[in-house]
Amino acid sequence: MNHLADWIKRHQVTAFFVITFVITWGLGFSYDAVINKGADLLAPLVFIATCGPALAGIIVSTICNDHPRQGKKRTTWLAYIIAWVISAFVCLANLTFINHSPFSPVLVAFIFVAVVPVAFVISMAYSRIPAVKSYLASLVQPRGVWGWILVGSALFPGIFLLTTAISSLLGLAPVSAFRLPGSGLTLIGLIGVTFLYQLFFFNATGEETGWRGFALPRLQARTNPLTAALIIGFFWASWHFFLWQAEGRPVFDWQFWAEMYVAHMLGSLIIVWVCNRAGGSILVAGVTHAAANTVQAFIPMPDGRVLLSICLVTALALILVDRMWKKLPSDHPAVYQVSALDG
Repeated sequence: MNHLADWIKRHQVTAFFVITFVITWGLGFSYDAVINKGADLLAPLVFIATCGPALAGIIVSTICNDHPRQGKKRTTWLAYIIAWVISAFVCLANLTFINHSPFSPVLVAFIFVAVVPVAFVISMAYSRIPAVKSYLASLVQPRGVWGWILVGSALFPGIFLLTTAISSLLGLAPVSAFRLPGSGLTLIGLIGVTFLYQLFFFNATGEETGWRGFALPRLQARTNPLTAALIIGFFWASWHFFLWQAEGRPVFDWQFWAEMYVAHMLGSLIIVWVCNRAGGSILVAGVTHAAANTVQAFIPMPDGRVLLSICLVTALALILVDRMWKKLPSDHPAVYQVSALDG
């Protein structure tokens, strides 16, 4: 075990990706079981699988921790209980208001069990293990990044709305055929619930804590933001295999994967840009990711060619503005600071 721990300490990013895929792909069967076969009792496994990147980051950080535990157990447990309750209510609101599941005590009990992995990840921002607490601190710290939260929440909705408008002008996807599921306060409420669900399950807690929270700063200690974003985008797309297979996507079609890799690399570039601008904030990355998924839930998928073209133009503009081909300073908050970097 000592040899394995030493290897993980020397190769943190590699270990992160390996553990991420072991967790998510190892439990990948649960996606098909829940989505297509009605095995709802396996939903907790889906939640664990989707938290794979976050759990991998926590595991590697724990192994690499060289400092004694700090703080009180009571603080961590209190954070866990609060996160558990809030996560459960967000999940319940999504199931009842968005998915129209009938409310019942059994549903509530089931939700409180299923959300355990999400609550655990959030509570680790208050961990007694210094390396884990430091790594996840920005997940629960909005102070100082409110402006970037607003930017992140508007980036992908703006791209989608512009794509929809251009697609309509070109006659590819007429806006007149689109109908919102409500109006006024009802629509605001539906958007709010959907956004919170995406944020908690699992764009911020499950994914961005790993992709942009753990892997990005370590990659940027070795290379520039452009290269780091492309590497993360490649693994990010691949990670979705079992979920997309369960959803009926053509996962054995090379054209599908070509499009997905391009889309996720461009998306990664955009999220990395706003994350770096916000000092490496996991919360900002999570909000940006959640906003992208939320807008897709309310606006029909626009023409893929137009969408990718606009994402490409946006990504190129951000690359040029911030010179993302240049390595960030070693003291940048979005760069891993510890000298024992992975290879």
